[in-house]
Amino acid sequence: MKKSSLLLKSGLYLIPCWLASLVITTFFAMLYFRFGMIMCFLFGFCSLGATLAIYADFCWKAGGKMNTKSMRLNNEVTADRNFGAFIGLVPAGINYIFVILLYLSKFGVIKFDFFPIYKTLTLYFMPFTYIFAPNSIVYEADGGVNTANVLAQDLNAGMLILAAIMPLTFILACWAAFRVGFDHIDLKERILYGGRRD
Repeated sequence: MKKSSLLLKSGLYLIPCWLASLVITTFFAMLYFRFGMIMCFLFGFCSLGATLAIYADFCWKAGGKMNTKSMRLNNEVTADRNFGAFIGLVPAGINYIFVILLYLSKFGVIKFDFFPIYKTLTLYFMPFTYIFAPNSIVYEADGGVNTANVLAQDLNAGMLILAAIMPLTFILACWAAFRVGFDHIDLKERILYGGRRD
């Protein structure tokens, strides 16, 4: 299995992850306004969890295929136990492009509001963004209550830090899953029997 094809597939796997998150978050906004912050965590863990599960399955299988007896005999395995981190760098790097554009929009370097586009492109992170920046804010003006969209320039430090941290989950999940597959670890046996069976 060529490493270059694994890296290409890693980038393409963002598409099914985005589609899975679209299905999961379909009713998120409506439920958020009804039930509040708990929905951010519930939908956030489901959406991000589905995304990381898709990548973990991909990396686990890739790790197992890369460390086979025939490949070892042909000297094709060369210190590849940590290659999962490189696989994870691809989706993380793509997401960091979106983060950079969000920062540029926040600080006025680019003139259009990138925040709605950011949330659309990173749908798997979107429920967590509502913790710091929901779609709209409610404020009082002229004796009435109005709403306004949250703009990139209005984002607080918490949202900017969250946006910078979230892509790292790809690297961690891919690295761990690849190592498990590469070392042919039976997780079910480890969990049920602690790695020891009488």
